Amino acid sequence: MKSASSTISRFQNSISAQSVRNGLTLAIPFLIMGSFSLLLRNFPNDAYQSFLEHFLGGAAAALFETLYTVSLGSLALVLSITISLSYGLLAKTDTFLLYPVVSVCSYLAFCGGIEGHDEYVFKAEWVFTAMCITLLSCILFQWMLRLGSRLRKLHATGAEYLFNISIQSLMPVVIIIVGFGITGYALRTAWGSSNVTNFGSYIFLKIFDQMSGNLFGILLYVVVTHVLWFFGIHGTNTLEAVSQKLFEQNISVNQSLMLAGGAPTEIFSKTFLDTFVFLGGCGCALSFIIALCIRSRKSHNRKIAYVALPSALFNISEIAVFGFPIIFNFTMLIPFILTPVVLTLTSTLAAQAGLVPVVTQSVEWTVPIVLSGYKATGSVAGSILQLVNLSIGVFIYIPFIKRSEQKETLAFQKIVRRMEQDMAAGEESGTLPHFLHHRYPYYSYAKTLAMDLSNALHRGQIELFYQPQTSSDGTLHGIEALLRWKHPVAGYIAPPVLIALAYEGGFLLELSRYLLHQACRDARLLEPHLANDLYLSINISSKQMEEDGFFDKSLGIIESYDLGHIHAVMEITERSAMIISDTLMQDMSRLKSSGISFSLDDFGMGHNSILYLQERIFDEVKLDGKLVSQLPDNERSKDILSGIISMAHSLNLRVVAEFVETAEQRDMLLELGCSIYQGYYYSRPLSLTDLIGYMDQHR
Repeated sequence: MKSASSTISRFQNSISAQSVRNGLTLAIPFLIMGSFSLLLRNFPNDAYQSFLEHFLGGAAAALFETLYTVSLGSLALVLSITISLSYGLLAKTDTFLLYPVVSVCSYLAFCGGIEGHDEYVFKAEWVFTAMCITLLSCILFQWMLRLGSRLRKLHATGAEYLFNISIQSLMPVVIIIVGFGITGYALRTAWGSSNVTNFGSYIFLKIFDQMSGNLFGILLYVVVTHVLWFFGIHGTNTLEAVSQKLFEQNISVNQSLMLAGGAPTEIFSKTFLDTFVFLGGCGCALSFIIALCIRSRKSHNRKIAYVALPSALFNISEIAVFGFPIIFNFTMLIPFILTPVVLTLTSTLAAQAGLVPVVTQSVEWTVPIVLSGYKATGSVAGSILQLVNLSIGVFIYIPFIKRSEQKETLAFQKIVRRMEQDMAAGEESGTLPHFLHHRYPYYSYAKTLAMDLSNALHRGQIELFYQPQTSSDGTLHGIEALLRWKHPVAGYIAPPVLIALAYEGGFLLELSRYLLHQACRDARLLEPHLANDLYLSINISSKQMEEDGFFDKSLGIIESYDLGHIHAVMEITERSAMIISDTLMQDMSRLKSSGISFSLDDFGMGHNSILYLQERIFDEVKLDGKLVSQLPDNERSKDILSGIISMAHSLNLRVVAEFVETAEQRDMLLELGCSIYQGYYYSRPLSLTDLIGYMDQHR
């Protein structure tokens, strides 16, 4: 079991699986546009169709047909580009833009060009072939680039970088495209038919060659269709030739029997599956969406359900299937296949028992539920069967949604914790990770977090908690504002990671202003609860200081609130202080003259930091938390802290000790001359409401 789980995990994390998943996600806008274009072009209403045909001489109808042709009607081309582009980005090379060109040219070479075919080689029926050629060409191109990187003779010293990249790609491009061209030609010659080029359709026709449109054949068709869908291949389009073979003529047969005065006998048809089995699209997506609305505990999944519901009513399933996702999600494989299989059986039994009339009218797959059931059978019983099947599907999906969300949560939380570890290690070494660079291992997760953080900022969902700073006499000296954001899946995320994501995402200045406004608004609410003046410490990162005019803008915000008995203190870490230029020093001096204090955080005797203390920019030092934690058991830490405290007093600086967690630490710090403490011994970080209660209790 563990081995199977490990194999699945390796597959899901492979570059091929990720590129298919990402490529399908990128293709969603084109799929939706094509599906709705088809819906609007073929909506089953005579008056509407007459309007389309006559409005501006049929221009509206022609537009819908064009939009369908260039999107869903060219699905093989769309997916070849999006999957290969995703592969190139995941391959982490500077040649990622060449991957789509190589894949499309390889596919065309394999097919023998775009002309001279009975079919358009980019239509949806060719998706299986196109995806296989795309992945294989990308794998070969990546391998050959790595092999070619050892050949330095092609490098032209002094030539433009992109020129050298292009020249080094020459041989791989030629070899791959020529290879696919020869392979396609050989296949067409050997089989004497151009149809073999679309080997996806060819293979499945061979599989179903000896089967008829009986129950077993239909069930196998349903299973194979959904297995293909699960791996990102549009199963119904890939098996179009199979569906034509199995049941294309069945509705015509039923209609002929009725005209002859007989009873229709053929149960199975494409309309039968579209109407009673594929409710909402593949996997009975409408049942899945309703189950998601009912059972999901994750707000983002419910939002996906709400967004996907309108399109699923017209049997367009891509948003739900790729957004949740079901594709490549092995937890959802069982209900995704089981649901349409069960619905095929229930619909067959209902028709055989005479509870529902046999389908006698072809109905476009985009016709919504209830209406399609009635139109296909000419009876309300058809609509009732659809609703019964929909309910069955909901009950099948519900337990699997719960399990999938649990696995999704654990996986996401694990990645976020890893990002926090990478950030902590980067702060320790001085080399911070670049989360939003495509070379970062968890790049896609980081992009998701950055987008979520930006949305949370605009929705006012980012909070500030406050940790009290207490004097040795028990009075409240100050509070430190601490950034807090509770992600709906990952929970609370370390502030340094949030700052890094905001900086790389380009909205750090917006976040800084939001937090400063929030701190000042909260401070005004604290005024009635003060017994003495209070210091409000606000953390400033090196990235914030690099923003043009940051200090002047911050001063403007603080002064706009007229805080009175609350004094703003800007905390800058010792590492951040190393980037303070003469210009920044002047900006900080202007703030000091306006009553803003500066605190040097995590102070540990760094040489440059001591120089800044001599400049009289800082009014306060906060002792390095590691030194404070080691104080009871490390004599060296005690000596270092004693020196820092003595030096700070000689410069008339306040000294604050962080990470004070025991009475022993507090007593030793007091003995060394430090009389202001912050840490769990006094209080954890508190929400504004809890802080007010804390202040009232300690007045």
